[in-house]
Amino acid sequence: MKDLLISDSEIKRTSSKGETTTLSILASALLTVLKLGVGLWTGSLALIAEAAHSFLDLCSTVITYWVVKIADQPPDSNHPYGHEKAEHLGALAGMSLLGLTAVVILYHAGERVLFHPEHPIVSVWSFVVLLISLGVDFWRSVSLSKAAKIHQSHALASDAAHFTNDLWGSLAVLVGLGVVALAHVIPIPEMIVGRIDAFAAMIVAGIALYSVYHLGGEAIRALMDDVPSDLVNRLRSQVEGVNGVVPGTVVLRTRYVGKRPYVEVTLGMARATSLEAAHQLSERVEEVIASELGITQATVHVEPVEAPDESFAAKVRAVAIKGGHSIHNLSLFRLSEGLCIELDLEVSDRLTVEESSGLSEKLEKALLKELPKETVVHVHLEPRSDETILAVNHLESWERVEKALILLPQYGKVKVRDILMTDQGIVLNLDRSFSPETALTMAHDQMALLERELRAIIPNLLRVNIRPTL
Repeated sequence: MKDLLISDSEIKRTSSKGETTTLSILASALLTVLKLGVGLWTGSLALIAEAAHSFLDLCSTVITYWVVKIADQPPDSNHPYGHEKAEHLGALAGMSLLGLTAVVILYHAGERVLFHPEHPIVSVWSFVVLLISLGVDFWRSVSLSKAAKIHQSHALASDAAHFTNDLWGSLAVLVGLGVVALAHVIPIPEMIVGRIDAFAAMIVAGIALYSVYHLGGEAIRALMDDVPSDLVNRLRSQVEGVNGVVPGTVVLRTRYVGKRPYVEVTLGMARATSLEAAHQLSERVEEVIASELGITQATVHVEPVEAPDESFAAKVRAVAIKGGHSIHNLSLFRLSEGLCIELDLEVSDRLTVEESSGLSEKLEKALLKELPKETVVHVHLEPRSDETILAVNHLESWERVEKALILLPQYGKVKVRDILMTDQGIVLNLDRSFSPETALTMAHDQMALLERELRAIIPNLLRVNIRPTL
């Protein structure tokens, strides 16, 4: 299923699809005229059958020529997946013509075998035409196979297989005419001589019907979006193995348009995951699919689902995100009588108490639906402003802040970054150094203590932002 690796030099040595098909058309026309002329002259049903076969080759190759041109056109508004399926339609049309001709040949061959046995006139031209046909079909089979491999063309591959089968048909006719010729020098029963040409015609028709069954079936399966039976299960298993994909949630479909595979995947990932994480997961899934199928057009749809091992904290955050709420300071307590949850709900500072309480109640109800019955939820409302606040660097407050820090034991470990003055008060930004092995919870407690002590000394503080440093 991987893309074929062909060297640039090999591509340059090989004719384009259009050139190869044009030469094949000329060859089919020449063979049709030669076989029909000699067949009518000698009365060989097998040669006439071969002429009809070659004429159908001509029709099929002309169809291939046009569908290759159509298939090479880029996608447009009416055909967003491109035009490459035209090659399968062309192959199916060619096989339909070939099948009809094969049935007619079988009818006439059967009539000659059963009711009117007759051996044809054998001349050197019969063998010359057949030898030319063998050489031309061999050349076409090799050149078309090479072009089909390089361009990954189903229509060219169909023609190549078709002409490979023609080789065997020509050989059958050659053997039949050889038996008729030998009958002039060695005794061969008339029952065989009179029917051998018709038997050769039957072999030609049988080979044609085999091509119809094999190549026509491939075209139908391609038009019906048929894929290898194990492909979907194999891809699903690989996608479920990607870290972050919830097992059992993968729904996958794939199809081929020409040589390019298209894959649609729907998968689940843990709720409360960020959009960025979902995008990264999609890219990892696309990489896994490409490693299996090569250049692929993959569409990955990610849905938030409840993971089997989802924690209570993850549940709370998922419910909040689903409801469009922003929360922080989430704490969970396991009590003997059940679960207690405390959190800060961020609400716009433009809302009234009634409006804010409505949001709080809505979040509480949503949480209680997801969590055990004995759960208690405490929501603290935290006003939030999304507007830009006008501020200036306030050097006059710098001395006052440094004097306040001198009164605190942590002064030697605290550094003032900047001080902003707003209409609501002072915004103070500090750095507080800690040793590398300090636990984050301990650092948080010490920074909270520093903030409380500063607020006691400097009353008009609006915000105190303390950044831990090493």
